[in-house]
Amino acid sequence: MSKLIASLGTSLLLSLPLGVHAAEKLNVVSWSGYFSPQILAKFQQQTGIEVTVDSYDSNETLLAKLKQGGTGYDVAIPSHQFVPILVKEQLLERFDPAREPYYAGLVDNLKKPTWDPEGAYSVPFIWGTTSVVLDGERYKGPADSYQVLYQPPAELQGRINMFDSVSDVIDMASLYLGIPLCSEDPKQMQQVLNLLKAQKPFVKTYSSKAGSIRENLASGEIDMSMFWGGSSMRAREMKPSLKYLYPKEGVLAWVDNMVIPKGSKNPANAKAFIAFLSQPENAAMTQNFLKHQSPVKGVESFLDAGLKDAPELHIPEGTKVVFSQTCGEGAIRLADRLWTNLMR
Repeated sequence: MSKLIASLGTSLLLSLPLGVHAAEKLNVVSWSGYFSPQILAKFQQQTGIEVTVDSYDSNETLLAKLKQGGTGYDVAIPSHQFVPILVKEQLLERFDPAREPYYAGLVDNLKKPTWDPEGAYSVPFIWGTTSVVLDGERYKGPADSYQVLYQPPAELQGRINMFDSVSDVIDMASLYLGIPLCSEDPKQMQQVLNLLKAQKPFVKTYSSKAGSIRENLASGEIDMSMFWGGSSMRAREMKPSLKYLYPKEGVLAWVDNMVIPKGSKNPANAKAFIAFLSQPENAAMTQNFLKHQSPVKGVESFLDAGLKDAPELHIPEGTKVVFSQTCGEGAIRLADRLWTNLMR
């Protein structure tokens, strides 16, 4: 064990008992299926804090929950581009994690990132890419472009899932069309709408629920979907013919972050939970479960062997990687209008 890991572990053990009692609670809201029972049990065993987890399937849903006052959430896990929105809306507590010992254990390029430049509101939890997964047994043709998703061959028509997250769907379509993300140009958004409307007859479902998507891919209910890299790996473990694509247009990248919603009733427990999840061994438990990439240094020795050469987690050299952005009000209004029109 390195001196860094040892010092972080000692710091955590010293800090966890403060303000923590056997009957204490913690209410978490996150993307569905983000926590294994094992890691929650480990946290409760170490701290006596009982964790309750609620879920959402899009950043927009989380934003709506928190704007409506939430339901007493203590920790939430928004994607990076939504952190500035939540800060602007005064929906987050400032807890200055950059001052905590565990923050030093984050990978360098995720410390004080653009979406939280002071390290005041958020701690990276997991990161990864968004692309397309398809069944290589069902379709054996060219798959080096998002064209296979938007102009699907006959064998994939009617067997496609698209996310029901406005930002994700528009970002991927923009990437394919060569349009800047967060465009405020109505003509460019019309191109995106035209593309998605032309694709719609071939789409079976619109869902961002990772568990349902995996099950539907494994059972053959669908054969292609927008999906995250780690989730695609979990699906491939269920059905080996599934293949994660790295299209020539590039892939989207995201970072999901731990934050404390405004009005948390258990802020000390929230800070303890965030510190716990930021330790290398616990971060590796998260990566082993979710299969996405970890933002914490020192996880390698704790990882399952299958993660070390998984194609879903190793971006090919030369692949364009585009991080989703925080859109301005004009782009958000256009996106909302586009989505309403598409879902009619």
